[in-house]
Amino acid sequence: MRRIINYILQVMIRPAVALSFIIYHLSFSPAGAQNDAKMREVYAQAESDYKIGRVEEARDVLLQHLNTFQGNLRQNALRLIALICLDEYDVRQAEQYTTKLLELNPYYSPSASDPSTFVGIVNNIKAGMTATITTASNQTESLAEAPVPTTLITEEMIRNCGGRNLQEVLAAYVPGMNLIDCNDDINIAMRGIYSSTQEKILIMLNGHRLNSYATNTAAPDFSISLEKVKQIEVLRGPASSLYGDVALTGVVNIITKQGADVDGIQAKVRAGNYGQIKADAVFGKRYFDIDLLLWGSVYRNSGEWRDTVRIGRIGNRPSYDFGLQVGYKGLQFMYDTHFSQVVAPFTMTSIALSYDHDRYRTYNGLSPSFGTSSQHADLRYQFRVHHSEFMVGATYDKGDLTRYQVLGDSAMSVLSWSLPLPNYMIQAFDNGGGLSRYVNAQEQNYGFQVKGNYAYTLGEDHHGNISFGAEYGHFQLDDIRYQIGYDFVETFPEDAQIRETGKGSENRANAWLQLKHRWDFSLFTYHSSLLLNAGLRFDYKNRDDDTEVHELSPRVALILLRPKWNLRLSYAKSFVDAPYIYRIANVLAALIRGKEGISLSPERAHSLQLSFAGQNWVKGLNFEVNGFYNHASDLVMTDILTYRNTSQNKTGGMELMASYRRPNLTADWNLTWTHTFKSNLIALDLPAGLVPYYPSDIDDNNNTPAIMSNLVLSWQAAPRLRLHGHVLFEGCQTSYNIDLEQYVRSETRYLQYGVYSILPGMEKEAAAIWEDVVASAGKIAGRQEIPARCILNIGGEYTFGPVTVGLDIHNLFGTRYYRSGMNTSLVPQQGCWFLATIGVKI
Repeated sequence: MRRIINYILQVMIRPAVALSFIIYHLSFSPAGAQNDAKMREVYAQAESDYKIGRVEEARDVLLQHLNTFQGNLRQNALRLIALICLDEYDVRQAEQYTTKLLELNPYYSPSASDPSTFVGIVNNIKAGMTATITTASNQTESLAEAPVPTTLITEEMIRNCGGRNLQEVLAAYVPGMNLIDCNDDINIAMRGIYSSTQEKILIMLNGHRLNSYATNTAAPDFSISLEKVKQIEVLRGPASSLYGDVALTGVVNIITKQGADVDGIQAKVRAGNYGQIKADAVFGKRYFDIDLLLWGSVYRNSGEWRDTVRIGRIGNRPSYDFGLQVGYKGLQFMYDTHFSQVVAPFTMTSIALSYDHDRYRTYNGLSPSFGTSSQHADLRYQFRVHHSEFMVGATYDKGDLTRYQVLGDSAMSVLSWSLPLPNYMIQAFDNGGGLSRYVNAQEQNYGFQVKGNYAYTLGEDHHGNISFGAEYGHFQLDDIRYQIGYDFVETFPEDAQIRETGKGSENRANAWLQLKHRWDFSLFTYHSSLLLNAGLRFDYKNRDDDTEVHELSPRVALILLRPKWNLRLSYAKSFVDAPYIYRIANVLAALIRGKEGISLSPERAHSLQLSFAGQNWVKGLNFEVNGFYNHASDLVMTDILTYRNTSQNKTGGMELMASYRRPNLTADWNLTWTHTFKSNLIALDLPAGLVPYYPSDIDDNNNTPAIMSNLVLSWQAAPRLRLHGHVLFEGCQTSYNIDLEQYVRSETRYLQYGVYSILPGMEKEAAAIWEDVVASAGKIAGRQEIPARCILNIGGEYTFGPVTVGLDIHNLFGTRYYRSGMNTSLVPQQGCWFLATIGVKI
């Protein structure tokens, strides 16, 4: 055995030593050394000529010896040629030589002394060479290879649009997404589907779910810092085949920077009108194999008074986001904690009355508002075995959720009639005032997951990979409080049965499999590729009431890749289970009413999409055209107290995107046309005699414009001055919501009709009442028209050394307009808000 080992070592080591000896002598021979010295002299002379203005001589010498330069000398020569081309206003040639430079050294970074135009060219080319995503297939791939239409929002694009929070950034760049206002939360819709809070889109931080497990909610608000973000990857369409629950209409994955990207400290302080104060800080560093990133963000404002209501108010406590991320080789740890609080301009739902916010008592330091406090921890380890990559991870989430709503400053007999209240509460509702509802829940979640990816090759033209994964999670609601307040500061006794009934736990498990196969071939002498990307996921949940959820979520996509364009056809199915808090609300309502509870099933969506994209048909111009058809069913709606699977949505549309990149100018444009073929409002708990007269089918866009468009421009006006602007256009839209007073009036008159119809000699009176019943029922589904509008946001920043000063103005002309949402009247939107910024990078 020893002889065999010695023989193997001799066979392996001797050739290596001999080869090293040869390389050493070739590299350091007198002839080689003399040649290197000569090339350094040539480059030094060219650099000297360039500095004294002999540009043509410098260019000729560099081009003559370009193929002779090696290593760093070649890199420096390519840089200098690009600078000479810029001096001669030949931007195209400058881009070509900069591209060669980055091909030689992809990690090249410009120096502080380089012209801003050259820096912009380097950054733009880098972005084009490294524009990859990981969200669509759980692996690194280009946008063209993604199985669903995907929008990539870079750090530069976030700055260019002037977005103050995640909601505004998404609405600016993602076709199909539009802002909605449900009165008490920062919300967004995707292709016409939304709810009272944002619970149809999965929002993740580096692949870690941020949506609550109790409510499915993750608001794109000020509790998510944008300064730590490297890029945002948005999947436009169902994505349950990879991500399961909540990914009903889309996925937003926020990718943070690495410590090496920051390499120091970045800090900003902002101040503006309406009491705005915002502070952000990011620290990042790489120490050998350890990468460290720390971030913190705080924001507050006092809101804008508009007549008798205050809009845009954050609350009496600031929103914040603090976190850290540590990486060591394949080991990654992340911790994030954030808090948000949004004050509703009006009282609950469609009642929409103004109220005196400061007269109401506080619970745990919170005044009337929608508040969320959460903590997220993620530990994962990635490793490689032969041709396979693996990841194992553990997650922990904790949340404190508060919904503190004002019902009305004065008596609310309309609510006492429609809600099943005990007699002592009815008296307060009919004769008192200062009415409110406080709900608080505390949740925890534990999760474990494993993922793998196996790469294979079948001959020269066929290759691909198989991805797989499994996950287990445990959710528990530790505590829940439900209290009714009156006289502004008083509360009715808390019902212990409600508190105990709300507590519970659920377990879930899933497994998924994905195939991505690529066939390379030539078509009309051009290199082409055909990709098949197919996946299937099975989700299982054991609910708190011992019912079970079994869901299969398939996805398949065919993609044709050509050098200048690609074509994609995809189908996907997704689901989101009815939130735990909705199911518990139905149980509590059944207890109060003494009726059988309403069960809820998962919401489901199917989507078919056809996309065509072109790259660099005109220098710097990329575009995409996408057509889609969505069919969502069993959507959950509410009738104030209970929740039901009563709604569906069949929608088709077209999305157009285009981006243009030049050294001093960038432009991003999108346009969306959306048409709803089939849609319906909530099916209220109406008497059977009223149902035929209630217009529940609207078959129209609801709070979603048929046409909407965004244009974001950024211009390097001077070496240190950059200007940007964002133009938003939204066409006319219609808002359909429940008129609670008409609902109560219709039911009251219906009961009166029932009495009069059986009394002898009261036929005329009964007929008159019936006419009023029918008229009232027809008005329950209120319809309000919202005019078209165009909103302009502008801004700019000036940099001198490590310091940057800037100004951003939202709604420059103070345009007055409205939005609405689920069971919400028209809500006035913010006027002209501005933020002045001073930042430093050390």
